Amino acid sequence: MKILYLHGLESKPGGPKVEYLEMLGHEVHNPKINYLDSDQFKILHNEIAIARFDLIIGSSMGGYFGYELGRHFDIPVLLLNPALHSRSIEPRVEKLHEDLAADPLVFLGVGANDDVINYEKTLEILDDEARCFFRPNYFKGNHGHQTPLDFFQKIFDAVEIRLNKIKANV
Repeated sequence: MKILYLHGLESKPGGPKVEYLEMLGHEVHNPKINYLDSDQFKILHNEIAIARFDLIIGSSMGGYFGYELGRHFDIPVLLLNPALHSRSIEPRVEKLHEDLAADPLVFLGVGANDDVINYEKTLEILDDEARCFFRPNYFKGNHGHQTPLDFFQKIFDAVEIRLNKIKANV
């Protein structure tokens, strides 16, 4: 798979999750993102328009961007403690198409002990907004805001199986 991995606000590219994806043989694009740059969303949007990804993975603020980019391009998203609410900054996310594409297939991984993003509020938002969010695509661990590697591996493996089944039925 060709994967776009979007790190969080106070994180940086690379790390064990990206290494895990690459070890599995996936092509991972993991750009350095400055969420304070008002043009960052448009820059990522233009990259996706050219590169065409199979999956977007986003953590925290990267999850917020990932969700919005997935909506623009109808690309499945794996969101890890996404900052769909309670953001410490409000980056500029613009509607760059006349009509957004159909809501993407959303997979969600949250930490029950996250003291930054309330996972219950995230569930409410996705239940209300994301037509393609199904509770079987929801994974909850006992961690905090940072997603541990073993939890990520479990989620990603399940997501990969689900996406392969969907692809086989098309």
